[in-house]
Parts: sequence; structure tokens; C-alpha cells
Amino acid sequence: MGGKCLFVLLLVFFSYLFAYADPPINEVNAHNAGIENGLMGTPKISLGVPTPEQPAKVNMSIVAAMPQVDDRIPSDAQGILWAWNERNADGETLTEEDSDGCTDYYYPALINYSRSAIMSFTFRNATRSKTLIDYGWIDEANGQHMNPEPLVGIPFTYEELETANGTENLTVELQWRYAYYFEVVVSNQYLKCEDDGHGGQTCTCVSETFEPLQYWNILVQGNSSKNFIIESGNASFFLAKPVLGEQWYEDNHFDTLVFSRKSIYKAEISMDGNKTATAQIYNFTVLEDPVGVWHIFSSPTVDFRNASMAGYNLSYWANPVVGGNMPFSRLYEINHTYSGWGPHNLTVEGTDFFLGKHEYGREIYSRKVTRWGLSETGEPAGNPEYYRPGKPAPEEETLAHKILPPAAIGMMVLLLALGSFWYYKRWGTSR
Repeated sequence: MGGKCLFVLLLVFFSYLFAYADPPINEVNAHNAGIENGLMGTPKISLGVPTPEQPAKVNMSIVAAMPQVDDRIPSDAQGILWAWNERNADGETLTEEDSDGCTDYYYPALINYSRSAIMSFTFRNATRSKTLIDYGWIDEANGQHMNPEPLVGIPFTYEELETANGTENLTVELQWRYAYYFEVVVSNQYLKCEDDGHGGQTCTCVSETFEPLQYWNILVQGNSSKNFIIESGNASFFLAKPVLGEQWYEDNHFDTLVFSRKSIYKAEISMDGNKTATAQIYNFTVLEDPVGVWHIFSSPTVDFRNASMAGYNLSYWANPVVGGNMPFSRLYEINHTYSGWGPHNLTVEGTDFFLGKHEYGREIYSRKVTRWGLSETGEPAGNPEYYRPGKPAPEEETLAHKILPPAAIGMMVLLLALGSFWYYKRWGTSR
């Protein structure tokens, strides 16, 4: 008897555990690390009972990355968790019913076997592999083998994965191949019928003598694969309003664009060291899969407290708005208005899905308008940090008009281009 069997485990059923405002990266990592050794040969991967047609069964699965949120991983991920289970008919009694309704018995004994499992990692055009199991044909009397490791390190360096643009995948594939050689004792039953003396027959299943030994070569192989989106790099910021760092004190804004290759779920804004506003656009849920591993999933939310935030997924280059030569995959718009007069240090801190912090700060001047030495509220104009120099008194005015400096003209061109980009990303694709 020979055969080839293919099994693929899909972990599609999850149990709800907890909901969180922040992704519980450390808690989930600690839980998964605590159960990882139990994933090797776990009975939670159900295989069923061996049969004469399938006297050996194997199943393996790529379970999760550590850490992972949705299908995203950071460029410094610890590795990939996997799980497996195997069962064969060595020493068991297998039965099979024949066409007459009688039962045949098989007593297999495993003589030799080989097993191998390889995990391959593909990033861009490069594929690198790690051997998880590599046992050749062996004699069990030679001793036991060590179990494979449940957490497999990613064979790409942090520096290599850090170049990902935020939409690129790390593709992980798990392949396995088990070969078995059984010696099988077979006891067949046949239907024996005798005259019952009344014109009929009485039939019973009778065991016959053991047949010659059978030898079964069994091959079990399969594969499983999963894609992980690599999130890398630091966020870049652009102060959209006030772009020149000064504004009218009755219309104070701190509106910021965030260019990122990472998913950012909340922003916190501080003024002069004191937190004044928050905006959050995702919260998180922890689910447990059939083998006991926890997974973090994000879901949209709207939690705005004196600020607003919006996120957009798109691939683009932000030069020359921000420095560097890397593309971005996400754009976030963070808007905040506040009350204040004079100079203030404002800071926005974005937090990504893996608890990384991205911060930008700027000193902004909120000024009153002045004319002829008086402010708009009537007091004498003083410190330029509080009062914007306006038209001088007639006796001090020496110029009939002022010419806009070249730097300001360049900034206006930049803002016009940025405005066109904003319009396109919001409305251009919907028409």
C-alpha cells in the first residue's frame, strides 16, 4: 500500500478575549512565549484516527509573528511562531469493512521513517530558508531526537527590512514531507454461509489464517503560507498651519501632516509641556486561535478630545515637503485649535501599532495685529513675540509698500502644491 496525503491547517476560528485602547504588545508576547513549546506536537491540531488508507497524518501551520497586529509586523520582529502535530498507526490496530460486511484487521509496525520541514522567507526578490526538521531514515533504537524550535528567527537583518516602503510583504512558506515504511500483519475475515436445514442459509464472518506480511510506503506532505506587511522607519512631520510659525491670536492652529510607513493609531498634543489634546482613530481586540495563541486586531474608532485626526493609505513620495529619499505609504492629518497669546511650544506625539513614538515640536507665536504703534485691542504694541509689527505711524513710515521676500514666495508655491495634493488624495479618485 502506498499513498500521498496533503493537509493544510487554517486557523480561522477565534475566541474573543479582551478589548484595549492601546495594543497590548507586551502582554500578548508574554502569553505566546509562555505557550510556544506546547505548539510542537500539539493535540489541538486535530488529525483524526489513522485508517488503512491513511495510516499516517501530519499537519503544520504558520501561526503568528511576534509581535504582530492584524497582518503587520515591525522590521525588528522577533520571529515566526509555528505549530505542528503528527500521528501514525505504529502499534495500533486498524480495521476495514469489506464488501460482505466482514472486518479485516491490520497491525502495522513502523520500520523506518524520515521527516523534514523547511520554512522559507521571501522579501522582494530574495528568498532565504531555515530547516526546522531534518531527520533521515533512522533506527529508533539509536535514541530520541530533539524537538524543533517553535519560534523561528527571520533570516533578514533589521537594516534590510527597514528599507520596506510600508506596503511590501514578507512572505513566509512552510513545507513538510514525511515518509513512513510499515510492516503490516493482516488478518482477514470472510463470509461463511451454511445450510440452516430449512431451505435457507446462516452466514457468519469467520477469521482466516494470517496472510503474508504487507509493506506500506506512505508519503505525507503539505504546505502553508502567510504574508506579513513590514512596517518600518520613522515618521516625518510637516507643519501645515501656521506654516511660518506665527498666527493671529484669535485663530490659533497646530495642524500637522505626518508622513509614515507605519500605522499610527493616536496622537497626543502638548503645549508648554502640558498635554492639551488627544485624537485616536483605532482601538484593539485580542482573540485566541484554536491552538491557544493570542492575536491583536485593530478596528476603526473616533475618539477626539480637543483635536481631530484622519489617516489615508496611499503610496507616494513627499519630497521636498520633508527630507530624505524614502517613499511613504500612509498620511495622517492632525488638527488642533487652542487659546493662547504669545510664544508657545507645541508638540505632537504619534504612537504606532507597535508602541513606537514619533514626535515633532515647534515654537509658535500667537500675536495681536498692530497699526501705528497700537494693538487691535488698543494697548501700546510691545514685545514682538506678542505683537506683530504692523504699519508704522505716519511720521515713521518710509516705504510706500513692501515687497514679498523670495523665501515667502517659495513657501506659497509649496503650499499651493501641497493643497493640490490634498485635494487629489481626498477627492481626485472618487470622481
